[in-house]
Amino acid sequence: MNVIASAFKAYDIRGIVGQALTAEFAEHLGRAFGSEAVAAGEKAVVVGRDGRLSGPGLVEALKRGLAAAGIDVVDLGAVTTPMVYYVAATRGQHGCHSGIQVTGSHNPKDWNGFKMVLAGRAIYGAEIQRLRERMQAEDYAQGPGRI
Repeated sequence: MNVIASAFKAYDIRGIVGQALTAEFAEHLGRAFGSEAVAAGEKAVVVGRDGRLSGPGLVEALKRGLAAAGIDVVDLGAVTTPMVYYVAATRGQHGCHSGIQVTGSHNPKDWNGFKMVLAGRAIYGAEIQRLRERMQAEDYAQGPGRI
């Protein structure tokens, strides 16, 4: 998959919806993040979103990608980012220390993005770039995840 490299920031992924971020992008991100989660021994990923109009479509595609990688998805719906982090930090007995919040944060309304915690810690820098590389190579785990 071709991705816009500038969407991959130091601490998150963000960009203009319909340009850098599309449903196809979100599904591939789900597959890449899910593959990293499987490699880390995770069984589930919690997903949430803010109130932006683009959020529901991006979340649906993200969930499809996570499930295709063999991850069970816990969809919290519209919640704050700390709620996603809290659930990821407290569901360890269920095999879930990971989460993704779809949020545009402080950016203009035509933007959106993804904040991520993998296996109990926020990912940044080289780990975010590894997701980009995995997406470009379409190097994904496969399995029967549930939503």
